[in-house]
Amino acid sequence: QNRRLGVRVPPLVRELKIVSDMKQKIINFFNDVVKEMKKVTWPTQDELKESTTVVIVVCLIIAAFTYVIDMIITQIFKGIF
Repeated sequence: QNRRLGVRVPPLVRELKIVSDMKQKIINFFNDVVKEMKKVTWPTQDELKESTTVVIVVCLIIAAFTYVIDMIITQIFKGIF
């Protein structure tokens, strides 16, 4: 109810306004996403290959380090128990 005007707004009208507002917010969100995606600097194929290689090598180094530490700790526990 609008108390200043003394007019009652039917619930359906309020719900339609809420749905309309939500629809506009969703449309604005996707428009903003498109604008932001146009600002992104995408890597070239060579940059992508180089970055992928670096990630794989670092993962392998970390995996090897973890394996070695695990083997050392396992041997220590075998010696203790």
